Amino acid sequence: MKSYKYKLKPSSRIIAIFEAWLAICCELYNAALQERRDAYRIAGKSIGFYEQCAELPGVKAEMEDVARVHAQVLQNVLRRVDRAFNGFFRRVKKGQKPGYPRFRSCFRYDSFTYPQAKGTFWLEGNRLHLSKIGKVKIHLSRPVEGVIKTCTIKREADGWYAIFAVEESRSEPLPTTGESVGVDVGIESFATISTGEHIENPKYLRRAERDLKTAQRCVSRRKRGSRRRRKAVQRLKRLHLKVRRQRADFHHKTARRLVREFDTIAVEELNISGMIRNHHLAKGIGDAGWGQFILILTNKAERAGRLMIRVNPSYTSQDCSKCGARVRKSLKTRVHRCDVCGLTLHRDYNAALNIEQKAGARPSGMRALTLSDEPRTCPPTERESSSITRQC
Repeated sequence: MKSYKYKLKPSSRIIAIFEAWLAICCELYNAALQERRDAYRIAGKSIGFYEQCAELPGVKAEMEDVARVHAQVLQNVLRRVDRAFNGFFRRVKKGQKPGYPRFRSCFRYDSFTYPQAKGTFWLEGNRLHLSKIGKVKIHLSRPVEGVIKTCTIKREADGWYAIFAVEESRSEPLPTTGESVGVDVGIESFATISTGEHIENPKYLRRAERDLKTAQRCVSRRKRGSRRRRKAVQRLKRLHLKVRRQRADFHHKTARRLVREFDTIAVEELNISGMIRNHHLAKGIGDAGWGQFILILTNKAERAGRLMIRVNPSYTSQDCSKCGARVRKSLKTRVHRCDVCGLTLHRDYNAALNIEQKAGARPSGMRALTLSDEPRTCPPTERESSSITRQC
């Protein structure tokens, strides 16, 4: 599955319909959540997706505004509630933090979905036909490749977008290079790879902090419910949207470059949600966006026929990449110095070499070996020796 996102150019009449549908979907979502909660409190057993779908015809007969919304869009709202509860029960069984489903504000419910393409929506030139809404002008910045399955209409700070979920039956394998690499993500440098290269961290959020602070102050000084406050909120949303898009663009370009140059890519299996609890590092980790980058890198590697390996992050920064000795160091120590073999190099570069070695990285298509986390005593490979010599 792949998503294609396009900008819509709706008229004022279409925008009014979009806003009305979002309000109805939000109200239905909260009502369905309330019904499930009350049913469990009264009978000790909640109701499911199909029981709630069976109630929709009666609701549409009583409420004309709900009847104007396409039936499959309403069913998709109930499906979202069902997924929220399924996720809650799954986390309870695993012993994780449950996170009970919450009610949605009308300002935080920003999309509705046509879950089936046949007869509900279709493309005709630069027009998108939506059932029970009409024609909407769409900017097709690139052709849609594959079979369109669903269409989501989403409201963002700078306008309306259509997101198509597309099923593709083919991949785009790239020519093999015979090279492998270990990638160590960080804050000082966004990533350090085992070739010795440091990829600079752009820090888009840090760069935009002054403008964001000014915009946030403007919002806090406006009277609640006023038109000027709504305008200030929209300005703040656009600034955050710009930062998010800059970060995503950087992640896509960096991931694409790694996928083109290397057959096998090794990264750490990081517990980012746990690491971000450190309030000294939370903003830097969030600004770097490691989770999004690794997800994008994994998707691109799979599509290009590359081998993606996730390794245990334990002691990748502590172990010496040359002799395997464990050299204890704090986070503020940025240089790795081994007292056993005398190796001296940047700690992130040392970690990237360890990640590549842990993965047992080899050309794409070959199965990786499973290595233990104990200190190694084996000598470095020819490639590692040449890299270490250059650094020293």
